Amino acid sequence: MPTVTMTLEEYEALRSLITSERESEGASLADRELTTKPKRRKKSKYQKELGRQLKMLKKKHPRTKITALMKRAHRATKKALK
Repeated sequence: MPTVTMTLEEYEALRSLITSERESEGASLADRELTTKPKRRKKSKYQKELGRQLKMLKKKHPRTKITALMKRAHRATKKALK
């Protein structure tokens, strides 16, 4: 491997060039991440009502298993939207 000799000033200039490049890459990546957020899908009428029903049932029966509450919430939602 060849030996490379640099002065202290050349070495510091090279280091600052590398760090500034990394900072600019990080800044550009952060900008891209902020601008490209995926759009959320619209909640359906059914899904909104199911959330309301489930919330009410959880408040009334906090220790009941979620699977049982989901079944009850589904039935209540169908009834409410009829």
